[in-house]
Amino acid sequence: MSRDEKTFRILSERVVQRSGQPDVENPYWLSEEPEPHPNPELGCIRRGICCRSSPGWFGPGEVEKAAALKGMDPDAFVKTFLIVDTVEVDGETVHAFAPVKLDRMGEPALPPATVVDPLYRALSGPCIFFDGSGCGIYGARPMECVSYVCTTPSEEHLSHEAIGRLWKNGVGD
Repeated sequence: MSRDEKTFRILSERVVQRSGQPDVENPYWLSEEPEPHPNPELGCIRRGICCRSSPGWFGPGEVEKAAALKGMDPDAFVKTFLIVDTVEVDGETVHAFAPVKLDRMGEPALPPATVVDPLYRALSGPCIFFDGSGCGIYGARPMECVSYVCTTPSEEHLSHEAIGRLWKNGVGD
């Protein structure tokens, strides 16, 4: 074994860490590396990359529409599918709803209806409504999802602060 190699034993597997580029891509990272857009001029082509990384936030009045689409009462919809996130707007903490992120096992990363923390926000995980080929509530998807296009520069995306401002002011559709 060279000086640059270290051997670790994890779950009975021999893991070798090498300096420099690995010969084989780490399989745990494969799902996190999106393929390049085939033609950015086309805009959104519904690849679901955004759906697989972090769910978008609902604006005021949208939870009720999504619940109706699923044939559910809004309260039951929140307790089944959504988390509560927060953002600072003008020095005030504002709450907003977002779909639950799923963990690597396909289970909710946190229980629905939980007020999330900064660690949850930093985690990447698919939206609970992403079924592998599209959005299960596409007709009533969150405001952030409606406005998001992966080829748009990030500074032009709808911010959580902007959505929080709508919640703070009670402005909805």
